[in-house]
Amino acid sequence: MIGSNSDSRMKLRISSNYILESTFSFYLLLYGLLSGYFGRGLFWFSGLLFFMILLLLNKSIYRQALLSSLFFNPSFYAVFFLGCASIILGSGRQYLSYNLGCWLKVLVVLFSIIILDSNPKYDFRSVLKSYFYLLNFFWIANLIIVSIQCTGNGFMIKPEWLSHNSLYEDHCSGLFGASGTHRLSLFSVFMLIYNLDFAKDIPSSHQKNGMYIYIFATNIWMLYISTLNDNKTLFALLPVYLLSYYLISATNEAVFSRLKKFVKFVPIIILLIVGVIIILNVVPTLASFIQTHIVEAGTQFVTLGKSGSRGSIERITIALDALQAGYGWAFGKGLGVAAISESQSGNYLGYRHFSMSSIGTMTTLGGIWLYLAVCCFYVHFFYQFIKLQKKSFARWLLCFLLLVGLTMYTPIFDTPVSILWTCLAFVVIGNKDAAANAS
Repeated sequence: MIGSNSDSRMKLRISSNYILESTFSFYLLLYGLLSGYFGRGLFWFSGLLFFMILLLLNKSIYRQALLSSLFFNPSFYAVFFLGCASIILGSGRQYLSYNLGCWLKVLVVLFSIIILDSNPKYDFRSVLKSYFYLLNFFWIANLIIVSIQCTGNGFMIKPEWLSHNSLYEDHCSGLFGASGTHRLSLFSVFMLIYNLDFAKDIPSSHQKNGMYIYIFATNIWMLYISTLNDNKTLFALLPVYLLSYYLISATNEAVFSRLKKFVKFVPIIILLIVGVIIILNVVPTLASFIQTHIVEAGTQFVTLGKSGSRGSIERITIALDALQAGYGWAFGKGLGVAAISESQSGNYLGYRHFSMSSIGTMTTLGGIWLYLAVCCFYVHFFYQFIKLQKKSFARWLLCFLLLVGLTMYTPIFDTPVSILWTCLAFVVIGNKDAAANAS
């Protein structure tokens, strides 16, 4: 299915000058793919620190890239001062060291990608493309494992996961571990962007069409699985990421030319809509899932309807309640008042899903201003990974809104694997020609 030109792109780019970088890239991918299931967080984190320190000591370009990314980023200072204010003025610090440790792990993953992406001669984006077979092997493996898990036989689901969270569907996440459906979702949208970007460079039209069929079939498969493990977030993420991929990577001129090409696909889109309608009628459980979990949840969100401690809409209302109570408009209750991990804090303020939404936890603990500052901090790097020659506020805003959406239903700011696949998606979204010209 893949032509010779694509085969040459998939060869591991390991040379005598960049063997350390290539080894680190491979380790980073294995961390994102396997650490959730096998655990051993200290081992994985120590490996990340080891490689990161080696690279910083080895080349000055990496030290300069990391320092400039932090100290020339205004949101870094905003996060620092607002965080300090929340700690000093907060009402408790019993979970402070634990929370700071969790955030440090996420930052180490972020810094690792900044370092690997900062050397134009290494071309981290092309290195990612060289792992096409590895990533797609794990993509298919996860599809198969989750399909088996959703039959209810407990395949590859550890008893200790259920002892902590008795909801079986939350653990139907393949190799992404306990309550890992949100990590599986972010890996899924990464693979959508990754495979689409790979397909556009395949020279043969037949091979390219075959790749598009593969992408369509596997994503439909994943969407169907998501109706079985109650992973409704994926239904929103896939179209949003798909739209972001084309909008962010397009130049102004390309937008208009693509709009003209879009007209040619209108008949195909109509056929797809008809096909979806037929599928919904043939598979009534799918229609029921969409009505119950997607349409109703969307209606609740638009109307800001609350459901107490029941339902995923609670993850959004946590932030709203913090603002209405007043402390969300200031410095929050304090970054050490409650743990950002559900396994540590359990229920907080009566919320069952307190730690499953970054917008809820950050607004409650640090206030809305710290939450916005942290969003701007990460978006600064997302935008940097895209490597655009010309600055565009519209694209920056698109990145910002995409991150805000992720914070509503995922604990992205305290989950290293989640931030890993999010960052790598933006690395892939980045226009390679713009990156080459910029370097």
